[in-house]
Amino acid sequence: MGPGDLGISRKEFSSRIEKIRSKMKSEQVDLLIVQGDEFNQGYVRYLSNYRPSLEQALVVMAGDMDPILLAGPECKILAFHTSVIEDIRVCSDVAIPGEEYPHEEMVSFKEVLDEVENNCTVKRVGVADLNLIPHFLMDNVAGVSRAKETINAAPMIDSLRMIKSEAALQVMTRAYEMGIAGINKGLEVLQAGKTESQITGEMAYPVYQMGADQLSHYFSTASGKNSSPALNFPSGDKVIEDGDLVILDIGGVYKGYFSDIATTVVAGKKDNEKQRVLDTAKRALDAALKAVRPGVPGKVIDLAARDITTEAGYGKNHLYGCCHGVGLQHCEPPFFGPDTGQLVRENMLFNIDLGLFGFDFGGVRLETGVIVTGDGCRTFEVVAGKF
Repeated sequence: MGPGDLGISRKEFSSRIEKIRSKMKSEQVDLLIVQGDEFNQGYVRYLSNYRPSLEQALVVMAGDMDPILLAGPECKILAFHTSVIEDIRVCSDVAIPGEEYPHEEMVSFKEVLDEVENNCTVKRVGVADLNLIPHFLMDNVAGVSRAKETINAAPMIDSLRMIKSEAALQVMTRAYEMGIAGINKGLEVLQAGKTESQITGEMAYPVYQMGADQLSHYFSTASGKNSSPALNFPSGDKVIEDGDLVILDIGGVYKGYFSDIATTVVAGKKDNEKQRVLDTAKRALDAALKAVRPGVPGKVIDLAARDITTEAGYGKNHLYGCCHGVGLQHCEPPFFGPDTGQLVRENMLFNIDLGLFGFDFGGVRLETGVIVTGDGCRTFEVVAGKF
């Protein structure tokens, strides 16, 4: 199977919608409103294949009605070209606030919700994600739901998104191959005297050459003190110096699915303290990988790594839970930290993200993708020591 044969079929999208309907019935959700935008596209894309850009987007599901996609006027043609949901409405409420569209006939979100109420009895409203939906859209939800109960429906959809289909795993494998190619290029050209931005640009090239839709939202080269924060941006002014810790972090997005991968090396002369931090991170990552298997609580993976970093004296530098899901977002559920009771399940795909930050001389990030198999996992990772 070549790259052009990979993708999510219409049949799978239909299956997703039917599974959501089933969950709506079991959880007594009469109306489901799914919100997305350029930076939080996962829920809308999971159901429609439509990728919002600049504007907001909404998917509305209720009863036995066909799902409705609400797109903005600038993305109207894009929505018709890409959405597997056939009922597409151009909606004024999801347009860019303040922009004028004198030749576009648009419906309001309230008109759509009134139509739903004329066709279905609505007692309970689910919103995904209630934590992210803009206030002006939520006002419309409140206006039509009135005294009706409104819940956060994100967990209902997350439970499905966390388990990847075979088609999704194939697409994501390609996305991770792109990310690894980018990292390998970065390692190839990395040297003292170049700027962080120069290395980042070199890393991006093979990702796009392999057919990426875009780069993952977070991609960076961070060196020396710039690698001390857990998140930073590449700088055209920061020159990599001999002996710097350098974090290379990149991912490709392929047919909507993200990858995310990172490594850290010492550029040039070695330093015992920096090397000790890096070696500790490598041992912690290996311990976490060995703990991955279906049926274990997610905290088992985190604690396997955290025990090593804490014993080495770096407990306060180990800032966050070491596992986050990847899929239609750069970061999505599941998230596994030291208190997570959620169980690991077969066909989950998540990253083990081992970060030690906040040192005067910089920080370390080692990050690899993991697919949970029947008896363990397979990984997407950069070969250690290639630099």
